[in-house]
Amino acid sequence: MNSRRNVPEHLETIRTALQARAILDVLAKEGAANSKLLETWLSSIGLAASSRIVTELLDRLEKDGLVRIEQVDTFRVVQMRRFGGEVASGLEILDWIAKPELPE
Repeated sequence: MNSRRNVPEHLETIRTALQARAILDVLAKEGAANSKLLETWLSSIGLAASSRIVTELLDRLEKDGLVRIEQVDTFRVVQMRRFGGEVASGLEILDWIAKPELPE
């Protein structure tokens, strides 16, 4: 029998991929949201993350050209970009973001 160890880095990689997918799915439906709303949404679907982790994830999405972030008063408003929509729909694939579920 193979000896498999639980490796925390693997769990974090999977969690990040699912969190990014969830954010893109929400933005595909809504077009824009603020970072606090996204943080609350992730918690409600079982993918909770600290504010720092959500900020880092949103920054990574922005760096990869998937979203645009604007500071409005005390909120960070996140808007979907065209490439983000393509990744959300499954037309484009990024290896660090979970693939969308196919309709049955």
